[in-house]
Amino acid sequence: MTAHPADRRITWCPTDSWNFLSFAIGMLAEAYAFGVASVATGWVSIPKSLLSLLLAWAPIWLIIGIAISGPLSDRLGRKLMFYVTMALYGVGALGLAFSQGYGLILLFLAIMLLASGGEMNTILIASHELMPPRHRGKATMAAVSFVSIGGLVLAVAAFSSSYGSVPVQRAVVGGVGFVIVAVLFYVRGRTPESLRWLYGIDPARALREAEHFYPDQAAARIGAIEAELRTSTTATSSWRQVMGLTRMGLKLACSTMMSFGNAAGYGMITYVVGPYFFKNLTDQILLAAGLAAVISGAIFLSGDRFSRRRTLLLGYVACAGISLIIVLTRGWWHSDALRFLALVFVLNFFINIAYITEDTFKAEIWPTAVRGSMTALVRFISIGCYVVTIFVTQNLTIGEYLGFNLAVWLVGLAGAALWSAFGIETGGGAALGIASGETIADHS
Repeated sequence: MTAHPADRRITWCPTDSWNFLSFAIGMLAEAYAFGVASVATGWVSIPKSLLSLLLAWAPIWLIIGIAISGPLSDRLGRKLMFYVTMALYGVGALGLAFSQGYGLILLFLAIMLLASGGEMNTILIASHELMPPRHRGKATMAAVSFVSIGGLVLAVAAFSSSYGSVPVQRAVVGGVGFVIVAVLFYVRGRTPESLRWLYGIDPARALREAEHFYPDQAAARIGAIEAELRTSTTATSSWRQVMGLTRMGLKLACSTMMSFGNAAGYGMITYVVGPYFFKNLTDQILLAAGLAAVISGAIFLSGDRFSRRRTLLLGYVACAGISLIIVLTRGWWHSDALRFLALVFVLNFFINIAYITEDTFKAEIWPTAVRGSMTALVRFISIGCYVVTIFVTQNLTIGEYLGFNLAVWLVGLAGAALWSAFGIETGGGAALGIASGETIADHS
């Protein structure tokens, strides 16, 4: 896993700072948009059957955005997808601020969430491809941690305006979303296309892009890509050859199980349990979850130095264990909101550690030619299954619901255990080519 000499000449520069800021704000925007659906349940009076639809609306449109953006980002490029998603964000946020009635709220939420799915998928793949090799893992983890900040920003915006009228809260939530997008547009104008993706399409254009955005390191950045390609296990980007690489089936199974555990386990306890069982606590649950995630993200910023396999396993063990405690202590917290919020806080502290690690993992393990599509496939399956859980659990009692949530975390834990036993190490400074299986070192 020793860095190539060309990698050692690559140091952090101003363009890397703009790239990181772009990824971090993009993650914040994704979380903000996703959480708005939960807040919006309080804007209209609806029966529980339609409540389930509104809660499912977020992941449904999220996976549609994922399904569209993944293959398109592999075909058309990462940067073009960013501009498409930002434009959709702006339209959705502005429309939401002026929406009245269930139909318009669903429409503009759909637009925002379509953008959100594409945005996060593209960030996950572009971060690994653009950040300096020595900082790839920790920069991606740090960017992913801004998801928790996005949730916290939404919680503050919703909670601070919840004592006014519904139009006031709707205007505040939509307005803050539009400001986030405006900042994102400014930052993205200072970031390049993925050199790694571009080199596979047009090496001469990749060199020009590198010379424009990295004038002092263009040769080193292109040289590092060329050096890795010389040790590539596959000389083609065809799906048949890519999917034939070692461990591809294991990667798909483990990443999907862990991604489902995180998406459904987190969503059920953060976004769904409030509207279903504790409607008056919805904003407070979002706030507790957001605070816990921000704190754990700040503590875990150096997490890339640790074994990715071990961190995934420990993260899912902790989430399943705390979920079991919540199930067994229902008599203690059920009539005390503060006790329940404290347990939500503790659970989300560990959820965020598992989430940061898993999101970093599922984008680094695929070859460049299909990184967008395969990351999208994993997210589409896992979040799609989360949508199913929303409807399956709508008529359960609180005890049955929490038991179901525990089962979801056990699925994630099974995926982490399988990867710990049979997968390779992708953290601790491993090169992207090794993590993805593109280089010969993956077979050594």
